[in-house]
Amino acid sequence: MRVAFGLAPFFHTEYLGAGSGPMLASFVVLVPLVLGIYTVYAARDDAPGYGYAVLAPWAPMFAFVGGTALLLIEGTICIAMALPIFMISASLGGLIGLVLVRNVKFKSSSMNALLMLPLLSGYAETHIALPQQTGQSTETIHIAAKPEVVWGLINRAVDIQPTEMSGGLAYMIGVPYPIEAVTQSNDAGRVRKLRWAKDVRFDEPITAWEENRYIKWTYDFKPDSFPAGALDDHVLIGGRYFDLIDTSYRLQPEAGGTRLDIVVSYRVSTNFNWYAGWWGRVLVDDSANAILRFYKRRSEQA
Repeated sequence: MRVAFGLAPFFHTEYLGAGSGPMLASFVVLVPLVLGIYTVYAARDDAPGYGYAVLAPWAPMFAFVGGTALLLIEGTICIAMALPIFMISASLGGLIGLVLVRNVKFKSSSMNALLMLPLLSGYAETHIALPQQTGQSTETIHIAAKPEVVWGLINRAVDIQPTEMSGGLAYMIGVPYPIEAVTQSNDAGRVRKLRWAKDVRFDEPITAWEENRYIKWTYDFKPDSFPAGALDDHVLIGGRYFDLIDTSYRLQPEAGGTRLDIVVSYRVSTNFNWYAGWWGRVLVDDSANAILRFYKRRSEQA
């Protein structure tokens, strides 16, 4: 199924605003669902129960996911994000399969026709424009340092070590960790220059600036910002399915230091935003908190 969803019929270049391949809801939901139905149907002569119907489909589902990893078809980020919905869909398919084997007498040929369900649905889905869902993450932290110290670090943070971003879920599942962020001035104004691991580089043009109080920027991703293999194609920042819109920091003097607020706006575009949007919220919130903890440690050490 993963190979099938990588074939030309599921990658329509003329419908650039639509989903394709494994980023189709037909793949993410229907493939594990059908797998769950088949698992229970295969054990129909053994009178499977509800426990079997819920848990047994996980075995072939994990084998399926493991195969994509071994063959390097999918990366760690996509696999980590897909596992929860795969497990739920496979169990739901198992329950559907249990109802079928208990109440309906299907011929093998009829069951085999189920294979066409995700394929036909996926082909139709490639002609549907993706919805554009935006979200916003707001986090805050108290830092025992003056606003001037925190401000200086926001505009010049270098030699960032992986251990300083420890605890961030996004980095744990494979997102490259930041190495440095330096604000520079040019003819167009101020811009933050970002460098991440795996040779990721991009700019953050600054759109608002109040010395030691407030800063806001947008994102400028170039075609070579993310070298091959730096991020899974399906979760590429600035890509078809996910993007960062802007980020702002507000610094307010507080008893014994500074309150630092971060606001991150982002976009998620899939035909299963009810699930992808949840992941977007989790990862953006988690990353924002990891960055705030970094600023807290660095500023207080300074």
